Amino acid sequence: MTTAPTGLAASTGRFAIVGIANNLIGYALFAVLTLLSVAAIPAMTASYCLGMFISYFGNRTFTFKHTGRAGSSVVKFLVVNAAGYTLNAALLWYFVEHLGFPQLAVQAVAIGCVAVLTFTLMRLWVFKHETAATND
Repeated sequence: MTTAPTGLAASTGRFAIVGIANNLIGYALFAVLTLLSVAAIPAMTASYCLGMFISYFGNRTFTFKHTGRAGSSVVKFLVVNAAGYTLNAALLWYFVEHLGFPQLAVQAVAIGCVAVLTFTLMRLWVFKHETAATND
């Protein structure tokens, strides 16, 4: 008899599903904006905002099955995404604006870098499963 994966393996798999769907949609928007001659940072900003909406609801309900307070998870989620956005913008700025690499290629790589950062912070901080309550 086999059992469904739990813990890190299960949340990693679910994060990948949400992330793939999210990034396909976000990258499609980024590509359309790029084809419309929108610069790298504004195009990434638009796709990142759309992705944050998809990511929060998908990861809260499906990936991490978080039942904690939505208010505090939203604030933490925004902090994590600010860090992810900063990393993404820095990669685009350096490799596209400074070194002249094509923005579609750089964004494809940046997605992976940001995914590692955000998964780690979401699992360990934003949607952390609380252990049994203690009396303080």
